[in-house]
Amino acid sequence: MNMNFNDESEKPQFMYKRNPLIEHAFQIFMLKIDKRVYEPVGDYTLLDLSEDIELTEKKVINIISLLNGRKSLIDLSALTKSKVLFSIVPKEDEDQPDKIIFRNHDGNGPSTENAMLVLEKGVLKDEHGTI
Repeated sequence: MNMNFNDESEKPQFMYKRNPLIEHAFQIFMLKIDKRVYEPVGDYTLLDLSEDIELTEKKVINIISLLNGRKSLIDLSALTKSKVLFSIVPKEDEDQPDKIIFRNHDGNGPSTENAMLVLEKGVLKDEHGTI
């Protein structure tokens, strides 16, 4: 195993904290290299208040893992018993933040809204530019 000590001690690009103002929400922070501090860049807000907040936090951990470029995620299939679907909300103005609505589908009837992820413009990037 070839590991660099400095790689292990580096701060991740993204992290999260529970939102102190909204009970069922989490703030997402991005490390600003030039300032060496984390600044808020988004929120994950639970819409389905019947969901256990610990499950919601595991979902947020998976999102943060993906934002940090990690491939291994927490397997939530045994906890949810449903498929997670998502849709990106179309922007009316390109300077608006990116909004993603997550929905649950248990195989019966229509899917239900579960949560909303809002990230500042430019945080989500793909190989063709920003989403």
